[in-house]
Parts: sequence; C-alpha cells; structure tokens
Amino acid sequence: MGKVRGILVFSAYVLFFAWLDWIVHRSVVFIVVVGGGLIVAAVFRSRIAGAITSAAHGGSAEWLRQALGAWQRLPTRAQRLMVSLTPLLYFLLRGRGTSGAGIAVLMAGLIVATAVIFLGHRIDPPLQGFYAARNRLLVRWLRALLAPVLGVLIAFLIVHGSLLDLPALFGGPTTSPQSPAGLSGRFFLATLLAGACTVLLLREGGERA
Repeated sequence: MGKVRGILVFSAYVLFFAWLDWIVHRSVVFIVVVGGGLIVAAVFRSRIAGAITSAAHGGSAEWLRQALGAWQRLPTRAQRLMVSLTPLLYFLLRGRGTSGAGIAVLMAGLIVATAVIFLGHRIDPPLQGFYAARNRLLVRWLRALLAPVLGVLIAFLIVHGSLLDLPALFGGPTTSPQSPAGLSGRFFLATLLAGACTVLLLREGGERA
C-alpha cells in the first residue's frame, strides 16, 4: 500500500510540473514523452534497476558497469544530494523560461538540500515541537499536496511582488505583465524560502540526515 501511495504522490507531482511546463512551452510531445516516461519508470523502477544491474554485471556494457560502480562508491549522503537536485535540472534546462535564473535557482536548491542532508540531525531536535503540532493539524497526504502549491505561491509572490497576477499561472490575463529577466536575486530568495517551506511540511523528525 505504501508503494502504491508513493507512486500516486510522485505521479501527482509529475502532473503538477507538466501543467507548469504546458503554461510556458505548450508542448504536448514533451509532456507525454518525459512525464509519461517518469511515471512508467516509477511504476517499474524495481525491474528497471534490476535490468541495469544485470547488464552492468554481465559485462555487456562496460561504460554502464563503470558508471554503476562509481555511483555505488559515493557516500550515501552524496548520493542523496545528487538525487535531490535532479528536479532542479529541469528548471536549469527548460523550466526557467526567459528568466535566465537557472544558476541562481540551482545554487539555492543546493543550499537547502545540503543543509537538510548533512545537518538534518542537528536541525531536527529543536523542531520536534513544531513537527508534533504540524502532524496533529495536517495529515501527511495533505502536506504532500500543500508542499508544491505553497512553494509556487511563495516563489510567485517574491518574484512578482504580489499575487494579483496569479491567474497568469492558469493561462489567464495579467494587468501588469513584466519580464522575469534580471531578477536572479529574487529567484534565489524564492527558491530558498520555497525549499524551506517544503522541508518543514514534509520532513519527519526521525529521518536520518
């Protein structure tokens, strides 16, 4: 049941980002191929991982064996850091639109991820009271839904200065259009705060750093 729930949550996140991608790029092919591929990979990840391991150990793909060996030699925290930064590659390569803030967003995401993965065991103890109150008020599935929504709202508010143009996210009109170019500092701050909000909503106090 937990595996199915995890796949459903992951699929919901993929659909959420597919919607954001549609607003910017209007590419059905990209959404179907990439979004659908990610969901299929999540559903069959055990089989895919087994096939990759078998191919690497079977010697049929030397480069794959070397890549898998290099990955396995990395410390666990380094592996977690690289995995956590994978979604930011989307923004760096495609999701930034005309903002030119890809590097700023990547750096902010790196700061948040590094702090959680390497310092989480020191951050958690002072936040135990907060975690307990949060869990009483919000069940985990609701927090999982709120995390991307609040992240987008926080980022939109910081970058644009208000929420009055929020209908633009749904393809609606805006009364004060502005170019996001030259706002790298705002994107950096928005990513920091949105990332911190996501961590506070989703992290469990007993997680290992």
